[in-house]
Amino acid sequence: MNWSIDQLQAFVSAAQLGSFSAAARKLGKAQSRISSAIANLEADLGFELYDRSAKLPVLTALGQQMLPEAQQVLEQCRRLQSRALTAANKEPIALKIAIDEAIPIEAIHSMFMRLGEQFPYLQLTVTNGTQDDISAAIENRQLDIGLMLSQKALPDNVMFGSLGYFELALIVGKQHPFVELESLRYQDLQQYRQLVQCNRAGLGSSVPISPSHWYIDSYYLISELVAKNQGWAFVPKHIAQNDWIKDAIQVVHCDSLLANMKFEIGIVKRCDSPDSKLTTWLVNELLKLLDDGAN
Repeated sequence: MNWSIDQLQAFVSAAQLGSFSAAARKLGKAQSRISSAIANLEADLGFELYDRSAKLPVLTALGQQMLPEAQQVLEQCRRLQSRALTAANKEPIALKIAIDEAIPIEAIHSMFMRLGEQFPYLQLTVTNGTQDDISAAIENRQLDIGLMLSQKALPDNVMFGSLGYFELALIVGKQHPFVELESLRYQDLQQYRQLVQCNRAGLGSSVPISPSHWYIDSYYLISELVAKNQGWAFVPKHIAQNDWIKDAIQVVHCDSLLANMKFEIGIVKRCDSPDSKLTTWLVNELLKLLDDGAN
C-alpha cells in the first residue's frame, strides 16, 4: 500500500469537480501535479480510475466504486487532524464568523458583549450573508464558523450542528387577494407569484410552491416587494414583526402548512476544524439565547 493522502485528495477533488484542472484550482496546485498524483494512485492500485480517451477524463466503473472509499479515508483523516489539534490545545487567536441575514442579529448582541469579556485578546471579524455564501466561505477557509439556517446540501467537508428552530411567517401586501380569503389553501399559494430567497449567484436552495416565482437574495428586499404587492413569501417571523415593514404587510395563515412553518438554525464549520474552548463557549451561549427566545 504505497498510495498517499495527496493522491486520494487529487482523485476525489477531480471526481467531484469534473476535471483535473478544476481540482488543481481548488487545491492550489499545477494541473500536472494532479494528473501525476492520480496516475501514481492508479499505478499503486493496479487499475485505471479514469478513462482518458475522451476530451475530459471520466471515471471508470472501478473508479466509481473506489470514490466513496477514498472519500471515507479523507473524512477519517480530517477527524484525526481535528482531534490532534484539539489535543494539542491550540486555541484560536482570531475568529471569523458569518451570520445568516435571516437570523435576528439583535438577538445575539449580548453574546458578542460576553465574548469580548471572556476572550479579551481575540481578533474577531463578523460578517453576514446568505446560506450558500456562508457555506462556500467555510469550505474555502475564508470563515471559521457560520451561524445560519439549515441547508439541504452542504459541501462534503462542511458540517451543520443544529441549535434549534425559529418560526416563519407567510406575508402578503395589504392589497393582495389573500387578505380577503377566510381560509387559505395550498392550491391558493400556487396561483400567485412567490418570492423565494436565493444566494448571490441567483440559485435557490428551496423548491418554490408556486410555478410563478422570483428568486431574490435578501429577505429584506423580499419583504419590501411583498409590501408593494409583487407576490407572497415566507420570511423569518422576526423580520415580519420589524417596525420598518410590519405596517405595510399582512401575515396570513395556511392551515395545511402550519406544521412546517419553522426553520432550523445551527452552526456550520469545516469537518477538520478543531474543537476549542472558544467554539464550545459559542455553542453553549447560542443555545442559551435560543432557549431564552423560546421562553
